Amino acid sequence: MTAPPPARLVADIRAGDGLLPGAVEARFDGDQLQGLAFRCPCGCGSEGWLNTVPVGPDSGWKFTGTVDAPTLHPSVFNTGMPCRWHGWLRNGEWVSC
Repeated sequence: MTAPPPARLVADIRAGDGLLPGAVEARFDGDQLQGLAFRCPCGCGSEGWLNTVPVGPDSGWKFTGTVDAPTLHPSVFNTGMPCRWHGWLRNGEWVSC
């Protein structure tokens, strides 16, 4: 098994480098980070969304770090993806569980 790719920041998740595994697009409303669109780091090609704005208790991902080197908590496990990849985004690196 190969290591997941870095979380490379892109301007558009649906074009160019955004189609590469592990790509991340930060989406803002003004100065407020709303979340991160990402391309699955496993290489399956799926696109996912990580909401960083809580909409209720225990909802959303806690964002720390910087947009260039994001860290999220808790882990990323998007059951809607066919591959069901599970891991962490830590300091701009995807890390498999």
